[in-house]
Amino acid sequence: MNEHDRPRKYLIGMPAPDSLGGPIASEPPFIEALREKGLDIITEVYVYGDKLEPTPFFERVRRVLKTAFRFRKLVRKHRPALIFLNSAFDRRTILRDAISIFVTSPGAAKVFVKLHGSTADDLQDPGPLFRMLIRYLRRKVDGWGYFTREELDSFVKLGFEPARFFPVRNAIDLDREVPADFTREQRESGGIFQLLFVSRFVRTKGLIPTIYACEELRKRGLRFRLTCVGDGESRREAEDAAGRLGLGRVVRFTGHLPEAEVTKQLLKSDILVFPTSHPEGFPIVLFKAIATGMPVVTTNIRAAADYLSEPDNCLYCTTDPQNIADRIEELIADKALRERMSQANFAYGRTLTPPEVADEFIDIFDELLGDRRPKDTN
Repeated sequence: MNEHDRPRKYLIGMPAPDSLGGPIASEPPFIEALREKGLDIITEVYVYGDKLEPTPFFERVRRVLKTAFRFRKLVRKHRPALIFLNSAFDRRTILRDAISIFVTSPGAAKVFVKLHGSTADDLQDPGPLFRMLIRYLRRKVDGWGYFTREELDSFVKLGFEPARFFPVRNAIDLDREVPADFTREQRESGGIFQLLFVSRFVRTKGLIPTIYACEELRKRGLRFRLTCVGDGESRREAEDAAGRLGLGRVVRFTGHLPEAEVTKQLLKSDILVFPTSHPEGFPIVLFKAIATGMPVVTTNIRAAADYLSEPDNCLYCTTDPQNIADRIEELIADKALRERMSQANFAYGRTLTPPEVADEFIDIFDELLGDRRPKDTN
């Protein structure tokens, strides 16, 4: 068998099983869908994602080098046509990816990096070291998967070629977690509404403004309970605020929950509150809520701005607690609006199934490997 007759292989870097965040939820079902469509996939852990406990610096360096040498062996053994990495674009991942690609030595394999968020805007004047690393990645990465137009614009400012960037979405797999007969009943406006906040508890995700918005809702006489799912640096401040404001009976903190438990919270809650100012990629919790037909209050940034619309899929808010409370109250007061939003969100969620998203990526792979005409970038 000559080189051209070999079955095409794809080497895909996966998040570690104990990672937190979107990739560990979205990537396994996506890979399964690629395999079901006939792709010969080899997977190896390429750690991307936060953990419950931070990794010490030297342990992180050791892990990066160890992973890179594992990839080097796999490349030499399997000679994949394409190497697919899940990553981001910030100082830590730029350094990690540059070292990893250099050690891996992809050879003839194309390199594709799926960006789960980026801070390219903060790297317009990166300094000599990172300027050199960014130049290296510009040369070595054949394709980048990005979630939002804002991210693409930031990369173009850094000198990247727009033709190497492909819009992508995360797969949302709910088949194993959502009953086939699930319907979302909309509560009457006078009922007790179950509000839900799910995220890492970092300042830019909007937990603290959500707590203060709840104080405002209580002042207005609205009936609600808020469940806060997650953990992180803002938890102590949020718990202190809830206690100080006398919200202990209506605000509950669960800590970190497995994805299946997060889905259960989505199914039994009425409104997702997600007033993030974080440089989000394609936040899994937001789009899982959409896929379960949940009404949503969120900020008009990144993926929410590019993929959702108001009032079809959500109501947009600012990060000001008064405004967050206004939008929540508007949803509570308008049952018909919630019903329309829920149906539109169910419909959009059906476009995010792993088979649907896998087809989009197969088109990208075919283009990178020369199997179809390149996209029009004009």
